[in-house]
Order: sequence, then structure tokens, then C-alpha cells
Amino acid sequence: MIFSSKIPKNVRSPVAAAEYLAGRFTYHSALEWAGIIAKGRVFINGAQCREGDPVRADDTISYDPGEFEEPAADLSYSIIYEDDWVIGVNKPGNLLVHRAGRSFRSNLVYQLRSVHSPAYPGCHPVHRLDRETSGVVLVAKDSVQGGIFGKLFADGGVTKTYRAVVAGRPDFKTPFVIDAAISADKEHVSPCRFKADVNGKPAQTVIEDITYFDCGMSLLTVRPVTGRTHQIRVHLTSAGYPVSGDKVYGKDGSAAPNDRSTPLRQALHCESLSFIHPHTNAPCTITAELPHDIKARLCR
Repeated sequence: MIFSSKIPKNVRSPVAAAEYLAGRFTYHSALEWAGIIAKGRVFINGAQCREGDPVRADDTISYDPGEFEEPAADLSYSIIYEDDWVIGVNKPGNLLVHRAGRSFRSNLVYQLRSVHSPAYPGCHPVHRLDRETSGVVLVAKDSVQGGIFGKLFADGGVTKTYRAVVAGRPDFKTPFVIDAAISADKEHVSPCRFKADVNGKPAQTVIEDITYFDCGMSLLTVRPVTGRTHQIRVHLTSAGYPVSGDKVYGKDGSAAPNDRSTPLRQALHCESLSFIHPHTNAPCTITAELPHDIKARLCR
């Protein structure tokens, strides 16, 4: 399978193909990309790329990765809402929204554009969820609608409701507001980790409701007011109750404090998105039921 990408107009050009590829597709270093070019597996505008060849804005660069096995992914997504402008997708856990690493096909965008029937070849996700976070993803049918609905998110016009499972019995009086700035945690070994930091960007999360279970777990209804990366996970961790199964911010990857047998995915689910539709001016709410794998943790 050949993968192609058009060089954006704002790219510094000319730039060596290996250098561009390393910056754009970070799963290989510039040296590794140079080796792939030497093997004749990279093409510029249909012609085989040679070592040292430059690429320029508007060029099309293509790559033949050869035979490889993609990471496992859960492709059991479903479309739960559709109109003339957007679709609402219920994304399962263990599915990337966008391509990353070697997940060329096993991501939501590729599936919707190239595999789904009928396909949505021009679709653009308006926002994203982490690989392990399940629930509602809003996908625009084209780039114009992507801009319109993206502005709706950026302007705070979308109410997002999440459900999170945590160990213990948080004694917060709801609604409980976590108001803590967030910044990148540059001192941590993980390349994409954030922390509550007074010098970070403002962030606010509201815990709307808490349900306690006899198994020692609690189900939280959570509404992020702002949209920082990993915001809910960082805020709940800072409050002493990391999301169950969170392998980055939690104490371990287990489903419950005394169950370390299976490292389950993080129990975080985007239950609904609500907004005033920019084309109909009518209220619109898209809802995805809590999945069975999260429900199961509340019965242990």
C-alpha cells in the first residue's frame, strides 16, 4: 500500500526529503528515512526519490512501507448521528482518531474515509479523544464544515459530558470545581505527559455527580469547561482520584485497587456533546451509552 501526503504551502522549501519526513512522520528519524529513501521506497510527484532530493510546497510525497503488521485496534465504531454537515461517531476504546505511528489503517479517519460504506472521503474530525477514551466524536463531512464546527468548540459552544471510573469514594460536594492550570510535564520520562501547574494554561473541570459502588469504585459525571490535553485525567489525578486503568497518570493499569491481573484501558468515556446547531439553530445532543467494559468494573 502506498501512502501519500501533499507538502503544505507554509513549509520551508526546498527541504531535504528525509528531513521533511522525519518532522512530519516522527515514527522514523531522519537517518532512518534516508535509509528508506535509499531502498527506493519514497517517491516525489510519482518519481523515485534519490538521496538528497528536496521537496517543495505543493509536491506530493509518497511512501511504500512494505509489509508490516499494524498495532491491534478496536474497529467496532458506530455512527450514532448524521445530518447534512456532520456525523457523530461512537468511538470504542483502543482506537486512534488520527493516524499515528504504524496505525496507518487502524484509525477512525482512515476507516471513515476509505473503508466505511458509504465512505466519507472528505471528512475531518472536529476534535479528538485519546486512543483509550471511548465515546462521542464529532466529524465534519468536509473541511468547510470542519472550520465551522471547530469554531463552535473553540468558542466554548459545546457542552461535553464525560463519565469516569475511579477507585475509592471521593467525598466532594457536587458540583465540585477543579480549577487548576495545566502545563507539559517536561521532567517526566513520558513524551506526552501534563501536570497541574500554576504557571500553565488555565483549565477548569466540574464534577457534576458521583455514584458509589459496593466494589469500592465510583462513577463520576464530569464536565470539562476548557479543553486542555488530558485535562480530565490530569485534574482527577491532582484531586487524588486518577481514572481507573490510566497507565500514564494512575498508580497502575488495573481495574480496581486489588486487581492487578489485567491492565485494562482507562475508564473514561465521552457520554455526550450538546450544542446549538450552527445551521439549524436548534439544540443538538449526541449521546453514546457507557460501554460494557467500563460498566463491568463497577460490578466487581
